[in-house]
Amino acid sequence: MRAQRGPLLRLADGVVPLVIADRPALFVEATQRLNALNGSAGMLVALLADGIELAELRRQLQETMGLNAGEVDALVTDWSTQRVMAASFAAGAADADGLWLRAGERSIAIRFPQGAWGAGLAAPYGHLPRGGVPGETATRITVEALGESENDLVGVFDDSAGTLVSQDAASPVLRGAIVDLVLDQPGYVALHAACLVARDGPQDEAILLIGAPGAGKSTLAAMAAAASPHLRLAGDDIVLFDPRSGLVMGVPLPLTVKSGSWDRLAQVVPGLAALTPVRRADGQWLRYAPLPGSPGESAAPTWARVAGIVDLCRQDGAVAGLVPQSPIDCLGRLLEEGFVHDGRCTSAQMRGLARMVDNAETCTLRYAEAEQAAPWIEALLA
Repeated sequence: MRAQRGPLLRLADGVVPLVIADRPALFVEATQRLNALNGSAGMLVALLADGIELAELRRQLQETMGLNAGEVDALVTDWSTQRVMAASFAAGAADADGLWLRAGERSIAIRFPQGAWGAGLAAPYGHLPRGGVPGETATRITVEALGESENDLVGVFDDSAGTLVSQDAASPVLRGAIVDLVLDQPGYVALHAACLVARDGPQDEAILLIGAPGAGKSTLAAMAAAASPHLRLAGDDIVLFDPRSGLVMGVPLPLTVKSGSWDRLAQVVPGLAALTPVRRADGQWLRYAPLPGSPGESAAPTWARVAGIVDLCRQDGAVAGLVPQSPIDCLGRLLEEGFVHDGRCTSAQMRGLARMVDNAETCTLRYAEAEQAAPWIEALLA
């Protein structure tokens, strides 16, 4: 059997080739977009229809269209990130020493490439434990470097398909692949919030920090956890809510530190300055960093009762302080950026969210500087 020369490329599931008024087009179900095709794109669709290896695709487009390898790779990464094209790769056996992330009922085993570049990509996940529980089933995400040069493509593959990107775009694509798997759990509601959990007490209690993008959730959560011996940061982006129990679990993704907070969090997040800056698709420069704490704390994330929900409102010149917020207003804020698997919140999920909010202390925290606001977070657990 001939060895596979790189990933096998094909049209993604839900991509429908069409001909409208003698002009080729594609409908992409995942993005609900209709894309008209030019000559090179039409040729690419024809090659992807039956599946083609990357090396062969480069050869054929060079011979027929005069495209060089870089131009082919740019087309491939564009279509891959837009979910027009999917890739599969005959990856090796799961690495027993890979990093494991647990969220809700799902375990995700992440395998990184060998070498310096792979180590740099893995560094923000250093808070995660190595290996899983013996006998535990995990969904696997594998990152494959498709060459030894920094100009070569990278594949981010899960158990069904993969995305091809450039090396400098791999970090956000990897994070996105993990988030997709975390959200693919119909039993939960995903809330956009940072989650701080009390380290002691008869029952784990959580404080959720919510707010608009740029409100400072990640920065304030990291500083509050560093300043208090009673709090640990369970996650700064996604919190899973279980309507059956009324409890929440922070998802232990790497901390997202935007460029405006790099200097401020340098003392809170050891080694932050050494981590590779990443430019997200929205143009924002950031660094992904390990969650503060030990790998043991991320090995088995705990479910916690919500003691407080804090809506962050950062204003220039504001004196830090808490102002009560009505539970109804708080619930509305949670729903603005909440996520449910099928896009519709069920009556059971809504009743669970309402009970959770009604039993928590809900407030708005107005502040200008995170240093002055952090003590107010711990005060909620007093």
